[in-house]
Amino acid sequence: MGPGGCPLPRTGWPRALRIGILDTVKVAPSRARVAIGFGLLLAVALALGAGQAFRASAGIELSPESLRAYVHQLGPIAPFVFFGMVTFRSLLLLPSAVVLTAGGLLFGAPLGALVGGLGIVASAVWCFGTARLLGREWVQSRIPPQLRPLEERAESIGPPLIGLATAHPMGVMTPLYFAAGLSRIRFASFLAVCAVAGPIPAGLYAWLGSQLGDFGSPRFWAATGVLVAVAVLPLAHPRVRRWLLVRRRGDSGLN
Repeated sequence: MGPGGCPLPRTGWPRALRIGILDTVKVAPSRARVAIGFGLLLAVALALGAGQAFRASAGIELSPESLRAYVHQLGPIAPFVFFGMVTFRSLLLLPSAVVLTAGGLLFGAPLGALVGGLGIVASAVWCFGTARLLGREWVQSRIPPQLRPLEERAESIGPPLIGLATAHPMGVMTPLYFAAGLSRIRFASFLAVCAVAGPIPAGLYAWLGSQLGDFGSPRFWAATGVLVAVAVLPLAHPRVRRWLLVRRRGDSGLN
């Protein structure tokens, strides 16, 4: 109050300054977070290079037979190596269909489905964890615009979308797992849907792979027919078709 009881004019400086500081702290990532982000990006880049060097030295091509020929010669450690290849298939630039089908060729349908399903869950965990360590604000300022619809869908629809993408034989997995890590989805919910949905494509492709040695047989056509049906029938639902439109804009070619 001023002289005579008159109120003094409010300058507003302290309040405005406080808001500005809070906004800066909220938006700007710490130096430690930036360092971690750049370190993880560098690690991923090095891992991609190492993956391609490994594929070249091992002579692995984009075919289940080529992958089977390499893993089969490893003897008792073959299941563990195959598990690692499913887990880090995106770093090897190997499509899920190729790797999971090779599991059926290598181990038969039951064991191939088990190892492949565990590998899908493990890949989901490392993608989700890497994205969350990088930090939501820091990564969102650097992701390409074509990948942002995936993050928006992962946040708005949440675990059901992730479960659908994981269970569908042609679902886009790796970019969506990273997008889920950048969203506010809880890790427990994310892990639960991946654990339930992961064995589905692993089992379908492993069944198909186990029948490749008997190409043209009734069992081969049965495995092929079920795989095609599971891939095509969900497209009759309009929500799935709308999601696939987002996928076409945001898919990086890795799943």
